[in-house]
Amino acid sequence: IASSRFADPDRATKLARAFPEIDKAFLTFAESARVPGVAWGVIVDGALVHSGATGVRDVASNAKAMPDSVFRIASMTKNFTAMAIVKLRDQGRLSLDAPVSRYVPELRNLRYPTTDSPALTVRHLLTHSAGFPEDNPWGDRQLAESDATLSRWMRDGFPFSQAPGMGYEYSNTGFAILGQIVARVSGVRARDFIDREILKPLGMASTKWDASAVPGDRIARGYGRVDNIWVPEAPLADGSYGVMGGLYSTVPDLARLVALYLSAYPPRDDDDRGPIKRGSLREMQMPQSPYRSVALRATVTSPITLSSGGYAFGLAATQTCRFANVVAHSGGLPGYGSQMRWLPEYGVGIVALANGTYAGPGR
Repeated sequence: IASSRFADPDRATKLARAFPEIDKAFLTFAESARVPGVAWGVIVDGALVHSGATGVRDVASNAKAMPDSVFRIASMTKNFTAMAIVKLRDQGRLSLDAPVSRYVPELRNLRYPTTDSPALTVRHLLTHSAGFPEDNPWGDRQLAESDATLSRWMRDGFPFSQAPGMGYEYSNTGFAILGQIVARVSGVRARDFIDREILKPLGMASTKWDASAVPGDRIARGYGRVDNIWVPEAPLADGSYGVMGGLYSTVPDLARLVALYLSAYPPRDDDDRGPIKRGSLREMQMPQSPYRSVALRATVTSPITLSSGGYAFGLAATQTCRFANVVAHSGGLPGYGSQMRWLPEYGVGIVALANGTYAGPGR
């Protein structure tokens, strides 16, 4: 990819000069955010070219955090669920614009907010434009909920804050329903479909749904801060809402994921053998549900900065004054915070994982 896309023979050397500043930025974040541990990595032209870590993965034993420590990635899980939906679409097994009730009969009698509301579609759920109200942090606490309970909730109906398709509003429940669609269309649990069709082909061997599947000397335990003391957060089990935020992963594994998304650029005639079609990977990174554009000054004397864009398929796609195309997603749960971000036109990306409640390495 590098040889065909970027002509500068010194590209790798020039980019490497930024690594000390990147390390410094994450060390500063770890200190200011007061999180037990942070791990990060830089992806360039399909490879993890630099990684680092600071702090501890386990407070009691003082075990150091490492780039291959296993952190919970929370809502970064959503892109895998979106990939599963897109894979089934590409196989001709579902339509993004079909009514959700075609695949989840419990929603056939869903009561809409207005008589002129369009039918809820798979695309609405993928792009957080279903009209369901923002459900953070309530949705985070539903990870362990059973399929039977979610099925009952769907039969009883969900509240709406607006008609479907009218705008972006983040919904963990929407992605839980997507997990039901994956399961019912594929015939296996959504997590098993994602394991088989996405994680295994990508070689993401350290990416797991359950903390119990992670070796004890690898797990980064999650913590919350109470009265200036780190208190362990009991890991929420992976249930019907797990597809919106349940996965655990590492910097090297996530580097493989970011490399896959970056490999979709530019459009070309090469062999297309990935677990997801190259064109579909680009489609997943295109904004679908617009955000409100924001212009602000960080301080009174700072220049105005502009941010716009929208939610794509399990990813956020934004534009700023500095970059025309930034693709990213964050994650946050009790005990954890995460971020992945890349620049498709530049072939570079960064991932970061932390084991403090709702830590924000995206900053």
